Amino acid sequence: MRITNKKKYLQFQHCTVSYQIFQTNTSLDKPYIIFIHGFLSSQFSFRKMIPLLIDKFHIITIDLPPFGDSEKNRNCNFSYRWMAELIIFFMDKLAISKASIAGHSMGGQIAMVCAYYYPGRIEKLFLMAPSCYLKKASNLLGLISRLPISPYLLRKLFQKIGVKGVLEKCIYFPDLITKRMLAAYRKPFLDKNIYYCLSKMIRDREGDLNFDCLKAIKLPCVIFWGKKDQIIPISNGYQLIQHLPNAELCAITLTGHFLPEEAPEIISEYIKTKT
Repeated sequence: MRITNKKKYLQFQHCTVSYQIFQTNTSLDKPYIIFIHGFLSSQFSFRKMIPLLIDKFHIITIDLPPFGDSEKNRNCNFSYRWMAELIIFFMDKLAISKASIAGHSMGGQIAMVCAYYYPGRIEKLFLMAPSCYLKKASNLLGLISRLPISPYLLRKLFQKIGVKGVLEKCIYFPDLITKRMLAAYRKPFLDKNIYYCLSKMIRDREGDLNFDCLKAIKLPCVIFWGKKDQIIPISNGYQLIQHLPNAELCAITLTGHFLPEEAPEIISEYIKTKT
């Protein structure tokens, strides 16, 4: 089985978006699955899952602006609704009528936004510790984000914490962190423009879907959560399955927040049982 991997760029409104398509030469008649990464992450985070799922799916990974190799254009709209529209735009451009979505953290929330606004285009949801129940940023934080010094402050904050510091908070076993990971996750933040985009993202992010919106999502949904998650506690997962009518929760032991890096085999095998 030969895997073809095409890295491409597509223009959506004001932004150039990086994406990849992974396919094999064994079968063209397979469903599509679209992977959506989390905040501060990129499509790189799904590299371990792709070879485990390629026999079952055509796989698409996307770098949500301003992350990964996508353009860091401060004129972009960084709301979740805009990002959901980006996903549907991709599907239209690639002539994909329906696809499953696998989203991690912020990407999980965006997957739910897609399911809420475009239920006819989504087959199933596979959510990995999805962001949920977060409110829109306060007016004060929004005002601070407009200050000319805001991008500079964000940059200094990221430099202080460091990519390794972020990963150590997200991953339960820090021995999983490699030099390759550090280099890949650090690369987008070497571009100063990303900090202007992050400042705008604070204002654009409209808050997570409310209870009524979640209850309106009837699609089959599997939620994966690490029992040792220090970023979004697993208690949110137990609450979320009460609001999503057709959802189940898979709790994974000795695992933190960065599920695609920490538990790719467990998640991939479970996804295969649901297709």
